[in-house]
Amino acid sequence: MKWTVPIVSLLVALAGAGSVTAHIMMDERPVIDPELRAMPSGGSARVLVELRARAADPSAVSDAQNEVLRRLAGTGARLARRYTTAPLLALEIDAAALARLEQMTDLVTRVRADRISTPSGPR
Repeated sequence: MKWTVPIVSLLVALAGAGSVTAHIMMDERPVIDPELRAMPSGGSARVLVELRARAADPSAVSDAQNEVLRRLAGTGARLARRYTTAPLLALEIDAAALARLEQMTDLVTRVRADRISTPSGPR
């Protein structure tokens, strides 16, 4: 009986720590490339959106992509490419879509500019 109170207190503390950790993990804002924040009003940018989905699970990737696209409805977002084996979306977005992506802490880890680069080396 004398161990009951300390054990119960420890269990309550551990349960609280777990919920705080889960809250902190879910409240991590996506990393947004600084150049995207400087997008002019009325402008758009092509981006790669990195998703919180396991690449090894194609249905999880597809579900995350579908949910991001659903939540972007009503913004100026346009799908450029869907990846089947990577947790990514290529999008053309406006400032409203960027703001919406930034709020998707449960789905989005990063939004970065998608730059087209030319191959280097001999042809």
